[in-house]
Amino acid sequence: MFEPSAKLLRLFLIALLALTTIGPATAQPKPFVLDAIISLTGTAAALGQDEAAGLTTYEKVVNQTGGLRGQPIHFEIVDDQSNSATAVQLATTILAKHPIAVIGSSLVGPSQAMAPLFKNGPVLYAATPLIYPDKGSYVFGAGASTRFNTAATMRYFRMKGLTKFALITTTDASGQDYIRVVDYSLGLGENKTASVVDRETFSAGDLSVAAQLAHIKSANPQVIFAYATGAPFGTVLQGLSDAGLDVPVITAGVNVSPVLLDRFKTYLPKAEMVAGVASFFNRNREPSDPLKGPIDEFYQALGAAGLKPTAASAFTWDSARIIVSALRKLGPNVTPEQLRDYIATLHDFAGVSGVYDFRIGDQHGLTQDAEIVVRYDPTVPGAIKVVSQQGGAPLAGL
Repeated sequence: MFEPSAKLLRLFLIALLALTTIGPATAQPKPFVLDAIISLTGTAAALGQDEAAGLTTYEKVVNQTGGLRGQPIHFEIVDDQSNSATAVQLATTILAKHPIAVIGSSLVGPSQAMAPLFKNGPVLYAATPLIYPDKGSYVFGAGASTRFNTAATMRYFRMKGLTKFALITTTDASGQDYIRVVDYSLGLGENKTASVVDRETFSAGDLSVAAQLAHIKSANPQVIFAYATGAPFGTVLQGLSDAGLDVPVITAGVNVSPVLLDRFKTYLPKAEMVAGVASFFNRNREPSDPLKGPIDEFYQALGAAGLKPTAASAFTWDSARIIVSALRKLGPNVTPEQLRDYIATLHDFAGVSGVYDFRIGDQHGLTQDAEIVVRYDPTVPGAIKVVSQQGGAPLAGL
């Protein structure tokens, strides 16, 4: 019978010990999933795709910096097709999993439609500034509320001596909200000399706004509020070009997207086109500025992914960053109530859109002081220039 040598026996025992010691590779922790309902298709597709880019890019930043106490996170993004009924169906399915928070939607209509489902939790962090949740509720809105960036742009033009405004917007929930925020700005004491000389609306699916712009042209405005997003905004730009109506245009901050505007470059007005946007567009900050670190991180991460920062990507970036800050502090077993209370009392939190203080009670945490006005230069692709101070007052010489 064969008898192994002592040397072979030792080698066998060493190999056996190695196998039992090493065992199977250590399994990676299962990702902590945060759900997001975003408009990836439909009328708000351009907006939603920027928001999705903000989430997927921020996911990489979180996981490269330790994740959630060593556990990776993942944003599970689903498409509501810019439709309220679809958003509600998706939210209902997600709520069955008992999440602590949901991000979305891109539009105010779907966000408002979903909000009643979150009355008793979990947190709904809407990816739009066009929503005005009740103080203390489980619903929060991204960025400064729209009334503040509208007020900033009205201040900008009023201080330049332009006080006759016209308004064209869509008939949907977003458009109706823009009408209200323009009226809010008109009601501010500082704008008592300003007026809206004509108001026009159109359906987001309309292919022409020629009749509406003919009315606006006859009213002889000095500035036009063109409040539509994505493809409908392109319809307005084409109509303005066809009508030969070349006056300054104010639009929604989410339209200040080089990718979107490049689609409509043939119709961009020769007069200035501006928007009220978050602080992140103003990158030249002193090292002591609390916004410098978050803004640099935002630009560097998106740049590494081959993306350009937009107001829409900032909406989801800051929303996700606030939620992750809570999870890192309170742990992954945080309850929806604890998360809501954390956000509601959060203050001195530097994001890319400004320094948040949710104690003001509007569920957004930012005021007009977080808003600046930027100008898009159609002669230089992708060129966005800051033209105001914080709050909207024009910079000297502009």
